[in-house]
Amino acid sequence: MANRVPLSQMEKERIYRGKLAGYTLPELAAEVGCSVECARKWWRTGRDKGLEGLRSPRRARGKTGILSQFDPQIAEVALTLKKAHPRWGGKRVLVELKAVPSLEGLRLPGSSRLADFFLEKCPDCVAPRQSHFGRLRRGPAATCVHELWQLDSQEGVRLNNGEIATICSVRDPVGGAMIASRAFSVGTKRRWRKLEWTEVRDVLRDAFTEWLTLPDGIQTDNELGLAGASNDPFPGKLTLWLVGLAVAHRLSRPGRPTDQPHIERSHRTLGDWIADDEGMQDSTHLQQRLDHERYVYNHLYPSQASNCAGQPPLIAHPELLNPRRPYQPELEVELFDLQRVYDYLAQFTFKRKVSAKAQVSLGRQSYTLGKKLIREHQLETVLVRFDQVNAEWKFFTPEDEELVAFPVKGMTVQVLTGLNLAVQRPARPVQLAFSFFGA
Repeated sequence: MANRVPLSQMEKERIYRGKLAGYTLPELAAEVGCSVECARKWWRTGRDKGLEGLRSPRRARGKTGILSQFDPQIAEVALTLKKAHPRWGGKRVLVELKAVPSLEGLRLPGSSRLADFFLEKCPDCVAPRQSHFGRLRRGPAATCVHELWQLDSQEGVRLNNGEIATICSVRDPVGGAMIASRAFSVGTKRRWRKLEWTEVRDVLRDAFTEWLTLPDGIQTDNELGLAGASNDPFPGKLTLWLVGLAVAHRLSRPGRPTDQPHIERSHRTLGDWIADDEGMQDSTHLQQRLDHERYVYNHLYPSQASNCAGQPPLIAHPELLNPRRPYQPELEVELFDLQRVYDYLAQFTFKRKVSAKAQVSLGRQSYTLGKKLIREHQLETVLVRFDQVNAEWKFFTPEDEELVAFPVKGMTVQVLTGLNLAVQRPARPVQLAFSFFGA
């Protein structure tokens, strides 16, 4: 009887009616050709549920839909999150679903299934797919974490209260971590202003402090204030501050944002995650959201960037927590070496035009050569070099004849670091090896 086909409806009813008529189960089993156990099963079913219970249930098509195989409240919560945060993708929504107490213990859909669900249920909330930067496939120039950080600013962010903000962000391309994100209110009477180099310095200093390390290099674009004047090779003060800390300042090519694909991608990710009424309320709420979303990205978000293979950056790259070149803010004065700045400046020869007042400008400092000297040599331009031994600028004729020398102005530890040297006293001496990134 092992290969017998299932009992028909008529045979099930024969067992039930026969038992009621006084026949035994072995007799009924032999009559329909099944085992006694099978006959007993259908007798009990008929006894407990009547003839209706003997009828085979109608096979209906199961629930359909992308999330039909999951608890219904998952679809409800996911759709609520997506509508509240239209620019969140499937992976970002999945991070929040895992933190919802009422969904604890339930099987959750994958991020790709959530993305398909959103496309079906709320297509207006789904942004069109954009291709990644082509250079991203080549991988970063650095080879290990904290070797090179990329820094860039997202400008003209308009907030609901009328403020205009600039978000300055830093990213480690090898570890995939969002190192820093700081919002500045930059609105003016006419429009909005660029960040000052001192503000960018504060962002980097906070990043050094949070991660307890100095990177080998910082890569930025050629924005005025970060690299100096656009038509002048004289390095900006941000560059000189970094040089004093033995951090190389690498500049991207003008008009080539693809030189920094990782930080450009960070702008889009953060922009999508904070674009809601709460995050865009004002600069204070914007900063709170930036801090929260950066934590989510580094600790919880399944990133595909920088060999993270679907893991959060700090899980995929735990070495991010290991300082490459230890930094403590209270020791910055000791880490900063002004002589290193002098040696760096000594590499350049600057060509300068002499003004009608016989003055020459260097690093926003004026040096008066004297009209008599200018007349004697009939000078319209001069060459300028830095003497790192005597800390002075030397001026030469175009034929390389030395004219005069002046002590350097505005090039002190306090000016470049912005620290109060009377308060910032190093606790102990620190030796720091210096090697420019990429040299």
